[in-house]
Amino acid sequence: MSESVLALFAVYGLPGMFAVLAAGQFGVPLPTSILLMSAGALAADGDISPLALFLWALAGAVTGDQAGYALGRFGGRAALERLMPQRWGRSGLGQAEALSARWGSLGIFFSRWLVSPLGPWINITSGIARYSWPRFLFWDVTGESIWIAGYAALGYGFSRSIAGLADFLANLGWLVGAVAVTLLLGWQLRRAMLHSRRAEEPEH
Repeated sequence: MSESVLALFAVYGLPGMFAVLAAGQFGVPLPTSILLMSAGALAADGDISPLALFLWALAGAVTGDQAGYALGRFGGRAALERLMPQRWGRSGLGQAEALSARWGSLGIFFSRWLVSPLGPWINITSGIARYSWPRFLFWDVTGESIWIAGYAALGYGFSRSIAGLADFLANLGWLVGAVAVTLLLGWQLRRAMLHSRRAEEPEH
């Protein structure tokens, strides 16, 4: 998969990167982080402009995010359940809804770069919940800017060891996402247990 994506980038350049990032941020499982680091390595060699890289990448990522938001807002949950592959399961959607309910705007921001595996789901749940589009766009652009700049800078600085670095960061991203969801669910379970105890205590 990585080879095909990089080949697309090699043939079509920055517009190809735009298309890959748009699809990836919409939810298609593509090695977008590896692509950004590879583009950063090319920028280090002087083959592409760092500013052009950033702008094309940001446009592609935000386009994919906005498409997911629009799907949730105008298609609703029914369209989501028809279009999304069953193998993805409903757990991702449930986790995204819990994160959105708890963190709101910060959930959108952090899912762009810190817990990025939940990003496509957050886009959709934000649309379903009819979260303010201007606010969604603001936090979307802000978070994606950090993600793009960070990975491109890694590629720029560590161009000779991109493959190993990409594997490490991919595993780290999933770990951070799993820890965040686990902590959130644990906190909710604790609240439920405390509420149950209070309900069972006799009145004095």
